[in-house]
Amino acid sequence: MIGVLSDTHDQVQYLERVIRFFNEREVRRVIHCGDWISPFNLRYFTELKAPIYGVFGNNDGDKFAHARLALQLDLDITMQDQLLTIEREGIRMAVYHGTAPKLVDALVKCGDYDVVFYGHDHIATIEQVGSALKMNPGTFMAGGQGPSIGLFDPATRQGEIIPIATLGD
Repeated sequence: MIGVLSDTHDQVQYLERVIRFFNEREVRRVIHCGDWISPFNLRYFTELKAPIYGVFGNNDGDKFAHARLALQLDLDITMQDQLLTIEREGIRMAVYHGTAPKLVDALVKCGDYDVVFYGHDHIATIEQVGSALKMNPGTFMAGGQGPSIGLFDPATRQGEIIPIATLGD
């Protein structure tokens, strides 16, 4: 199982709950689609029992400070500026913040990826487009659909949106 988050926007009140959920579900990796915002958020990920793969979003602060703190905390993290591609267990994944919706669509339709994870618009979405799954886990921000995360099952190639409110305290 893969845990998916995006647009956490310094909403630390949810991070411990989400990380505990990911650990309980024994996720094998966590994808973050950007807009972490402040580097201090990385401190919450020290309890995560899975590697993190992520990109920066359009609202992220000092990217060098993120990299320095991740190193100081000895996090198992792979971060790229805008686009990260991962291939594991025969599944080709793209991670992009989602700032340009046409680029999200191009990644989905190009045929190079089985799943494209993105965020930015704060709208939780799972859509099968041809042979690729397009998945936005939503945001940690209040309003709209409410704070949410996602799970992606590589075995079935299916995604699930999970409201953070259902995770308990």
